[in-house]
Amino acid sequence: MKPCVAFGNAIKMMVNLLQEQDMKQKIKDFINRVHDRLAIIGICLAGAFWIIESIMHVYVFHQLSFVESVFFPEAHEAWMRLIIVGMFICFGIYAQLLMNARKQAQAALGVANAELTQIFETSADGMRVIDRAFNMLRANNTFCRLTGIHKKDALGKKCYEIFRGPLCHTDGCPLTRILNGEDRVECDSEKIPESGPEIQCIVTATPFKGPEGDVIGIVEDFKDISERKLTEQELIQSRRRLRELASHLESAREMERTRIAREIHDELGQSLTALKMELHWCIKRLPQDNQELVEKAKTLPGLVDANVHLVQRISSELRPGLLDHLGLSAAMEWQTGQFQERTGIPCDIICEPSDIILDQARSTALFRILQETLTNIIRHADATRVEIVLREKDGGVELTVTDNGKGITEQEISDPKSFGLMGIKERLYSLGGSVTISGSKDKGTTVWVSVPADASEESTHAEDTGGR
Repeated sequence: MKPCVAFGNAIKMMVNLLQEQDMKQKIKDFINRVHDRLAIIGICLAGAFWIIESIMHVYVFHQLSFVESVFFPEAHEAWMRLIIVGMFICFGIYAQLLMNARKQAQAALGVANAELTQIFETSADGMRVIDRAFNMLRANNTFCRLTGIHKKDALGKKCYEIFRGPLCHTDGCPLTRILNGEDRVECDSEKIPESGPEIQCIVTATPFKGPEGDVIGIVEDFKDISERKLTEQELIQSRRRLRELASHLESAREMERTRIAREIHDELGQSLTALKMELHWCIKRLPQDNQELVEKAKTLPGLVDANVHLVQRISSELRPGLLDHLGLSAAMEWQTGQFQERTGIPCDIICEPSDIILDQARSTALFRILQETLTNIIRHADATRVEIVLREKDGGVELTVTDNGKGITEQEISDPKSFGLMGIKERLYSLGGSVTISGSKDKGTTVWVSVPADASEESTHAEDTGGR
């Protein structure tokens, strides 16, 4: 019996609730209908006032009949009635205009609120609104997915309880900076949700202002850049490995050049020397009555000498012995002389001091950079004069090569096919150096190179011996 009574009471409560909701809806609909007819109501009230005033004059003052009081009132009475009727009508029309404007404003406000809500909720970035006391007022779906928390559980909690980072409780906190007068705060930060791994984010904070324009909190935007950071790290590691490989290949290439130059100079040079000695022995034993054969044989030592000089030149171009035995300054002076002899372009070289001592890796790099620069001058500069300055400065070594040619352009400097310039930069990167290349049209080009004097593991691991 009791369950039936309880069920009946529940049904009655539901009916009463529905009736209350229906009554509220009816009242709301009635008020809306009234709001839509304020001008008509004003006119009706004006007419009702005119009729009531006419009836009052008939039954109170007994001066006129009802018809006369309605249609032919006295002048002062008509004037008073017209003023009041006009006030009713004007009030009704004005109230109707106000209600229409209010409805339009509410409709526009509803559209704007819907748009802002949609933008906020569907944003690809996590967003939340925080008051001055660090309480979360609002959060979008992306933020909830980012932090792994339900929206209802996040609202009302402190911001650092939901999504904390190294800036929390410090002067660098975005809310603190906004309250101190900054208009916008953007920074990279690691954020840690209540549960889950650390998330790399770009945090953007803007002031949240009230109706009076005062700051009542902030709006925070979180862009998850974890994948981008991972990609950047992989790219950095890949670039580092490629540069290490390039440095290793360059070192191996230099060692191979040294080995080949040494073998050419020693083995081939010795063979040619032995060949020349054998030729002299054979020439002395030729029959003197055959002058044609003797004369032809005497030309052979000259050919051998030419080949000896050719071997020496090839060996020097592969790896100048001066670089290993007399140092960088002597090798550069020799290279400058070779350049001037081959091209006929005057080339001045200044070394300060005259004997600069560097490890073999740096000596080799600067020498090869000079070779590449002089090659570019031959190919592209159309220069008539070159000046080279090598000096020690600020604990390092600077090399400056200047020509008076047509001048390199910015487009040529940044051209990805400028492998010579790219090689210069890569050589310097492994040594911790820097290069600046500038040109002026018809005034020449300047290549400025700076290398620290201290040897590092990167620059010396591929070289077996030190040098000058």
